[in-house]
Amino acid sequence: MRAPWKSNLFVRFFLFYLVGAVVISILLHFYSETRIRNFYLTSVSNELLEKSKLLARLLPSRVEGETLDRICRDLARNSGSRITVIALDGRVLGDSDQPSSSMENHGIRPEVVEALSDGVGSSVRYSETVRYEMLYQAFLQRDQDISRIIRVSVPLDTIERTVASIRRVILIGLLLVSALGLLMAFFFSRHLRLRVRRMADFSQQVSRGCFPKGPIQVTREDELGILEKNLSHMSDDLQERMKAIVEEKEKVESILRCMTEGVLVVDTQGRLILLNQNARRMFSLPAEAEFGGASFLEVSRHPEMKTLMREVLGCDCAKECFAKEVALEGNKWFRVSAVSLQGGDERRLGYILVFHDVTELKRLETMRADFVANVSHEIRTPLAAIKGYAETLLRNPPKEPETARHFLKVIDRHSERLGRLIDDLLAIADFEAGKIELAKEHIQPGYLVERVLEIFQDQARNKNITLSSTVDGDLPSIVGDSDRLQQLLINLIDNALKYTPSGGRIEIIARLVSSNNHRPAMVEISVADTGCGISEKDLPRLTERFYRVDKARSRELGGTGLGLAIVKHIVQAHEGLLKIESQLRKGTTIRVSLPVKDEARKRLG
Repeated sequence: MRAPWKSNLFVRFFLFYLVGAVVISILLHFYSETRIRNFYLTSVSNELLEKSKLLARLLPSRVEGETLDRICRDLARNSGSRITVIALDGRVLGDSDQPSSSMENHGIRPEVVEALSDGVGSSVRYSETVRYEMLYQAFLQRDQDISRIIRVSVPLDTIERTVASIRRVILIGLLLVSALGLLMAFFFSRHLRLRVRRMADFSQQVSRGCFPKGPIQVTREDELGILEKNLSHMSDDLQERMKAIVEEKEKVESILRCMTEGVLVVDTQGRLILLNQNARRMFSLPAEAEFGGASFLEVSRHPEMKTLMREVLGCDCAKECFAKEVALEGNKWFRVSAVSLQGGDERRLGYILVFHDVTELKRLETMRADFVANVSHEIRTPLAAIKGYAETLLRNPPKEPETARHFLKVIDRHSERLGRLIDDLLAIADFEAGKIELAKEHIQPGYLVERVLEIFQDQARNKNITLSSTVDGDLPSIVGDSDRLQQLLINLIDNALKYTPSGGRIEIIARLVSSNNHRPAMVEISVADTGCGISEKDLPRLTERFYRVDKARSRELGGTGLGLAIVKHIVQAHEGLLKIESQLRKGTTIRVSLPVKDEARKRLG
């Protein structure tokens, strides 16, 4: 704990004034005492000198011994002082206190020696005759034939008593003045303390960011008043600046929040200064965790990130923009751009790194490349067969009609496959371009399932596959394009027949499903088979164009690889839901949920 005189301005000021008043009072006391004593001694000395001159006229000449002693006693009784008459040779002629005959020679007394030299002499000393200190004043009398020294003296204790009395009066006066001064200093320092405390509290609130509602009250137009005004102006200015800074910060944070890119700011040592929410999401970082001052490698320990940071720190981003694509774990691709962060003095403070998530773009590029390759392959196969058989017919026509007819059947089959492929591609292109207009009508789910099953009954019977359907009673009508929905079911059942072995089972179920995720009730039509099934890793890509789990078998069965892609687009066009469930060697279930008509929706809701 700090001492009060070190932490309290009021105590320090008051103690300083108190010490000053005490020191000044002591010095003034001793100085005034010395001055008054000297002044009083000088006054008494002058008075004794006048007495000695007067006595020189009153004392008879040519008289000495007891007679002169008696005369001195009589005069001393009226004057209140001791009178001594001394000859020029130092012999005492008469004295008012002691018999002159018994007194020693006074020729060496200081006042006598001074009087013989200058005519007047004085001294303060201890008297061996009367045994106490005395003030002596000697006067050399030279009148006609009279030459003698008239010495007048008074006891010094009388002077000391007088000086002590004056000293007491001065001391009392000094004490009263000091007390009054201390009282005034107390109230002044208290008032000063209140003003300073008011300013200290005001500045403390400002330093904490809690700006007072009003300015400091200015009580006087002095230096502190100027300081109070300046503090008020400074508070207003800081408040405006803080408001502007907060607004700018909010703008920056809003921009960072709205950015789809991940933004990281690092210093010149690679330590994190700032990162936005999208950067946290990209690198799977906790939303509330603090990473200020952490190493950049704590964001991701992937070797590519270490290499990236080393390249950024070694690049002069002030002259050229740094750009690079990096691949991280989880098949994530990022295009990274980096620029230098400089201060007002053009000193480099760090780097700003912007991460663009190009994973989807890379996936689309891969899909496009695969699509081009697949289209080329799918078209090349029937074209090669058509061209080969056509060239054979043209150049070396077979002699047997049956062989020629077989060649033409192959050409027709591949032409039909090529036509289906082109039709499917055009259908997908129209769906994606939004060119297909659905002829929506109210359709009974049971009727739709029944019409599609009629198409595949013979095919299922030939493959020894059980094809059945279960349709709940009182199902509401669905809203959609009857032809497109039939195409959807045809594609699903056709796929199920292709991949279900002999003796298997395919079941079509139509039922009403309750709403979820704030969506209304829908009619779900599911196609479940007991085929070979699909691995979990292949499920997300089943609806991609030309994606096949078993490419060789798919082409052998005559598939184009576009069936489920068309199904997905038809479901999306009807604002429905598509869900695929499958297990290897157990079978696949594809669920299609379609909206019901408004009247049924109101009744169900």
